[in-house]
Amino acid sequence: MNKILKKQAVQLMNCLFFIFLCGNCLAQKAYPEIRVSYISELQKGIQDSHWILDSDLVSSPGMIPFGNGNYTDSLINHLDTIQPADWRTPKGNYPVFLAIWGNDTLSYARLPDTRFYYRNDNKQKKKIRVLEVESQLPPYTRFAADVEGLSEKKISALTDSMKRMKIPQDTLMNCPQACFFYALDAFFRTHGICPDPVITRNTNFSKKEELAAFFEHFLKHTADYPCHYKKVKDVSFPDNSVIVIVNGYNEIIHAVFYHDGLFHTKNGLLSPFVYSTIRPILKGYGSKDNPGKDLSKTGKLMLGQTLKVYTLNDSLYHLHQ
Repeated sequence: MNKILKKQAVQLMNCLFFIFLCGNCLAQKAYPEIRVSYISELQKGIQDSHWILDSDLVSSPGMIPFGNGNYTDSLINHLDTIQPADWRTPKGNYPVFLAIWGNDTLSYARLPDTRFYYRNDNKQKKKIRVLEVESQLPPYTRFAADVEGLSEKKISALTDSMKRMKIPQDTLMNCPQACFFYALDAFFRTHGICPDPVITRNTNFSKKEELAAFFEHFLKHTADYPCHYKKVKDVSFPDNSVIVIVNGYNEIIHAVFYHDGLFHTKNGLLSPFVYSTIRPILKGYGSKDNPGKDLSKTGKLMLGQTLKVYTLNDSLYHLHQ
């Protein structure tokens, strides 16, 4: 009898040990590491760019708040309609909208506040699902985290947490916003004109050929200059104006907001920079100042040839008196 009880006790201990091991296995299940990062980490090494001159740089990457939030007019008051397009952006798959006035249209894509996409992981040799969320706290940083393998409940909790995150630096993280929309965003808000929903930190132009018509109608073309620093270094640009760089094919390739003696510029996916002179901007985009010496004739024509200056079209808007 004792032998039987002893045998059963051993079997019970073995069973409990097995359960304990399984419990540890379940408790130590390998979930993917949740590493939340902000989008502008891609800017590491930005100072290596050939057109950034530290002596001309007034501030670190970032953006001062333009305007005071008090608007006397809105851009939508001067549009005939805004309607969704029947197509989406080719790569980002963002919804596209059409801002229509007269016979012209400006199509713009809107980046959602929360979105999912996939990135290629070379180590694991597979695509990893990524969650991107814009914080609701200024400066509205966009955060990203790998969520491959997480339950929808965990993803929901993570999304809520990311909406309330903030980074120490007041750095603008609307990286997808191109220079044109950045300059126009700052321009309209400074003049007390609300540009929403067409021009925001989360919208971007979709068709470059439509930009010229927008500038010519909603702003006032006041001057042209050669795109050459030696010829414009002493020019007094109008305050709160937009300076547009046009190439040899009459295409707008860059736009800068000039405010209080400083040049506010944004380049590609990078955060904005502020310069005390237009020199580094022309070094990056102008055919005369660009250091690229081995460019073909076509390559040179694609760089800036002319500076166009735009101010506010006073006759179009209801402004502060």
